[in-house]
Amino acid sequence: MAMSQRMWRREQERRRRERERRARRRRNCAIAVILIAIAAGAAVTIRYCTAGGSVSEQTTAAPVTVTAIPTPAIPSRTPIPVSELRTSFYDDSAFVGNALADGIALYGILPQTDVYAKVGIDLDNAYTTAADNASTSVVDQLKSSKFSKVFLCFGESELAAQDAQAFYDKYRELIATVKEYQQSARIYLIAIPPVTEEVSDSSSTGMTIDNIRDYNDTIKELAYDEDVYFADAYEALADNDGYLENGVSADGINLNRDCYIEMLNYIADNVYIPDREDLASSSESSDGEDGSSDEEQTERPRRTETAGDDTEEEPSETASPKPAVNVLKDSASTERPSRESEDSE
Repeated sequence: MAMSQRMWRREQERRRRERERRARRRRNCAIAVILIAIAAGAAVTIRYCTAGGSVSEQTTAAPVTVTAIPTPAIPSRTPIPVSELRTSFYDDSAFVGNALADGIALYGILPQTDVYAKVGIDLDNAYTTAADNASTSVVDQLKSSKFSKVFLCFGESELAAQDAQAFYDKYRELIATVKEYQQSARIYLIAIPPVTEEVSDSSSTGMTIDNIRDYNDTIKELAYDEDVYFADAYEALADNDGYLENGVSADGINLNRDCYIEMLNYIADNVYIPDREDLASSSESSDGEDGSSDEEQTERPRRTETAGDDTEEEPSETASPKPAVNVLKDSASTERPSRESEDSE
């Protein structure tokens, strides 16, 4: 019953947003008509003043024709079958965190995986806020069972603060707690997915691509410092300009079902524990400077995992290539509710 009520509230929210979009579309059409009328009137006035004729003559001689601009149609595509999702990688796993984790349960694409999540949760209230359909906090749910993998999804709610250092400190404390509760589990830090260019340009809550990249660099650094796996959900879904593709999200933020399948398949093939070279590459791409000047630190070989295999390899510029992403747009209307520093001694 609780799940049905949650889905009902999301459906109501989706309908409300659809009504708002329709209202904005009607308002924009009305504004366009008014501007065309003003432009037509101005043209008639100019002709009258320059030719010295009458308004009626000028209007008759030069009628204004308005040509409608056709709206390009989005082609209908077949949804990605769930059978293409490599579910075996997520056997005996738990997803913990915010709305990104909550979508796993919403779409039901990993039924064998436990999800302890709450929309809007952050690193401050994860210890006190109950998970959906539970009376125990999101983090304390990890005490109930033992898992081979734990995937942590945090960062979206913290973007508004635009304080990556505070985010680093709080996330590190949470990782220590998870390690205590799940001593034999592999821990994965999932990066913050991209948003559309429209959301990034208009956001007043820090949900911009630059801020998301900055926080994702912090998540990667945490993975290095804590010797846990980094799962790059951003790289899995970003287009050539670094944004979420238009049409795959009802609000430009939350992902549709096909995005989840693409993201989870990418993670299954590309998770790894970062090395010093990874951090240097992130620093160069964000700051334009060489971040590998700390030569006193011993570099660890990157450890990658694919389909449950744990292997070690030397850092390579060609490691973890990004596969072609074919995110479908047909299910976009299905919506879900929405520095590096060393410890002082």
